[in-house]
Amino acid sequence: MKSIFIKGVITLFFVSITFSSFAQNDASKPNVLFIMVDDLNDWVGAFGGNPQTKTPNIDALADKSTIFKNAYCSAPLCNPSRASIMSGYRPSTTGVYGNSEHFRDVKGFENTVTIPQYFEKNGYKTAAAGKIFHSPRGNGKKPRPGSDPGSFQQERKGGLGGAFPEDKDKQSHGLDLKSYGVKGSFLHSFDWFPVDVTLEENNDFESADYAAKFLEEKHDKPFFLACGIFRPHLPWFAPKEFFDMYNLEDIKLPETLKNDLDDVGKMGQNMAKRGVHKSVVEHGKWKEAVRAYMANISFADACVGHLLNGLKESKYADNTIIVLMGDHGWHLGEKEHWSKNVLWERSAKTPLLIFDPRGDGKPKVSTSLVSLLDVYPTLVEMANLPINKELEGKSIYDLVKKPTNVVKEYVLTSKDKGIHSLRSNDYRYTVYSDGFEELYDHRIDPNEWTNIAKNSSNKEVLNAFRKELKSILK
Repeated sequence: MKSIFIKGVITLFFVSITFSSFAQNDASKPNVLFIMVDDLNDWVGAFGGNPQTKTPNIDALADKSTIFKNAYCSAPLCNPSRASIMSGYRPSTTGVYGNSEHFRDVKGFENTVTIPQYFEKNGYKTAAAGKIFHSPRGNGKKPRPGSDPGSFQQERKGGLGGAFPEDKDKQSHGLDLKSYGVKGSFLHSFDWFPVDVTLEENNDFESADYAAKFLEEKHDKPFFLACGIFRPHLPWFAPKEFFDMYNLEDIKLPETLKNDLDDVGKMGQNMAKRGVHKSVVEHGKWKEAVRAYMANISFADACVGHLLNGLKESKYADNTIIVLMGDHGWHLGEKEHWSKNVLWERSAKTPLLIFDPRGDGKPKVSTSLVSLLDVYPTLVEMANLPINKELEGKSIYDLVKKPTNVVKEYVLTSKDKGIHSLRSNDYRYTVYSDGFEELYDHRIDPNEWTNIAKNSSNKEVLNAFRKELKSILK
């Protein structure tokens, strides 16, 4: 009997040690707050793309984070970019280049483990609000094609953006886009309007508030919390107070070059929304459109601020990694283009910042080339999880800690099969499926105004890019 009692005590002792050990390990795992802002180019204060844009909340976060000034998307369109970020695979690997495709429909990728699923497998609670995948309704009964049912354990069911004017099909700017050859959804979505609603009366704020309320709760596991902000995605409808932040007369237009597309091939020219640009310019609406985009960025910043304040007031602030990014950039007349889904700098570059609560809290700036594809492996390493060797990105945690490090020499952005762009520190190289090439020297041509691909003196540079692209895509 005595022997049984001793064995029982020993068993309980080891059980309590084991339980205590697991609890301690769980407590030591950092939480993750994952924020994605739609169609956000580098017109954010801390990133220096446009000093007129007012983004006090993102700037405050940047003041204690590592910001990446040369971060590029894997694809300059919502669905393929987000699918790449969340799955860890390039568009050229999954074949997902458009908004109607789904990576799980691709043979061999049916059981892909997304970022939140990987964290869930390693003991995390996962939750989301807003647009993370291409559709926010990830666990709805009838999820849209772009969503990914089951990636998150819990998810806010809500619409995108809002609030819209009652007659949302009426173009408030008065542009007759159809007569300029503009077709498709852009005829209706390219619009802007200061809406007479409060900040709180909007789906983006409600998504941020959902995430903030999640942070008020007690969680017995570390968590991966994602929040997607739809603005500044079109249409540029936002509360009037954010339009009022900008005096129309003071708006500075982006630098452009007349006939900028003359040295670009037919495919590149056809991708640019030249009709939109011509209409905007001829109707004197350029400043209005730029102000609308900036107003929507400021609105998105306010939503981010509400969420960050929720984290600050919670008990999780000291143990939560924060990553904030766009999904791709956006053109506002550069290269005679208004939109995304092209392979020039303005469309491919987007903000990325990472806050590590274990760091010194000082602002750090990295100018090293990074890809949004690197976010998945970076968060895995930062959370001390087992390395997922299947991922095609590379952890940039070393850059988070020491931004002077160099991780890679090239970053790939792809639009479609056979249409790819490689960015190096000095150049951008783009090739189209018809074989036309572009080469820009960013040391002297940051606006990509002069295509030097046909210059005989650049053969060595071109060959290096061709070789690298072939190596990546093999």
